[in-house]
Amino acid sequence: MTDCEKDVERGEAVAEKRDFLDDLIDLQSDWRALSDMPANVVNSLVEDPENRKVFNPADYKEKPFANSNRCLRVASGREDVCSRCLDACPVAAVTIRNKSVRIEDDCRKCGLCAAVCPTEAITTRRHTPRQVYDQIARAASAYEQCYVTCTRALKRIPKGNEVVLACVGAVPRDLWFSLMADYGNINVYLPVGICDRCRTTTGEEAYSDAIATAEEWADASMGLEADERDMTHEYTRAYKRSQFVSGALHSAERLVTRTNPALAGAQAVARKISDHSKRLDQITRELESAVGGKTSSNRQRYLTQGRKLMMGALQHDPGLAEFVRLEAPVCDSSLCTMCGDCAQVCTTHAIDVDKRGNVSVKPAYCVSCGACVTVCEDGALSMEPMDVSELVVPDKAAEEIARKKAQAKAKAAEYMEKGKEQLGRVADVLEKLDDE
Repeated sequence: MTDCEKDVERGEAVAEKRDFLDDLIDLQSDWRALSDMPANVVNSLVEDPENRKVFNPADYKEKPFANSNRCLRVASGREDVCSRCLDACPVAAVTIRNKSVRIEDDCRKCGLCAAVCPTEAITTRRHTPRQVYDQIARAASAYEQCYVTCTRALKRIPKGNEVVLACVGAVPRDLWFSLMADYGNINVYLPVGICDRCRTTTGEEAYSDAIATAEEWADASMGLEADERDMTHEYTRAYKRSQFVSGALHSAERLVTRTNPALAGAQAVARKISDHSKRLDQITRELESAVGGKTSSNRQRYLTQGRKLMMGALQHDPGLAEFVRLEAPVCDSSLCTMCGDCAQVCTTHAIDVDKRGNVSVKPAYCVSCGACVTVCEDGALSMEPMDVSELVVPDKAAEEIARKKAQAKAKAAEYMEKGKEQLGRVADVLEKLDDE
């Protein structure tokens, strides 16, 4: 079957699922568009040009800042440990000297340095991984298609399902994986040749590598749109039905409180995002409870936001663990001299050397940077494939619910068996009476 035939078949399947409620929603939308048309025309004529919102690329850009305590180069004092941010910056605005990471004033605010930093030593205030996830997830939940793009590609005020970033390369690999694992309608919008003329010369390579790895891990593919005319801005069927049903059920309440039924869909999406955030926080608590939040030297372990998002996706779909390829350090105790350099350079404190000289690694906190292997002069450490299934933290609440369900099922089976026995005895008595 060709791709065209498949598209037709999918379209027919969607059409068959439509019901009377969908027809009512379409009629309501058409009537609302007609009734709002005069008001829109009047508003466009009387609107103050000075207060009219215009597209400003600076609104979507933000200069990052650095936490030098998490920098691998600062912790080790060596230049060969990590150079990811230096390599990614298109204008060499990142400098590391005198145990300090500095973002110079000629920074392009593209966010690439924050995206490639494994320990999240460089970050922003408005575009952290969790904030970007929530922004994209909100659009993907409400609309049939969500588009992630950059300021140079769009050049206008974005619509509700368009997420504008300074550069698409500012989305880290782990964040792409989490989004692709949770949603199947996310696309990248970049017209042909737009990256060729961009001064952020390292952006295309950054997002190409990140998306390619995320596609392999999520066992999915990212949509790519190059023509703005092919973009769609339709709400999802579930979103529109939620708004319509809410308006129908709460019409009387609306007369009294003047609540807006159009907020029903947005509130449902907000609840979904809130539930996701709670799930990530729960993972952190469960992880600290399972493996401990501190090292033997009382250092607080640090779980990066990117790793939290990845673990959240794996928690939702543990089967994806077989596709994710990560490495973690493994120690050969016969070569280890217990110098502690590996633990010193690990700014997430995933690796620990206790008082007896035992080296241990907590996979959830390890960002696979390889810094510990680089500083180990004795060659006792080597990077080997990680068992990603260990990142799936047991959900105690879910396990407790499953245990109670199993108990209830066992009791029901027991009562069923007793009932059968009692019916059997009654049948025997009736049979004897019939014989007599």
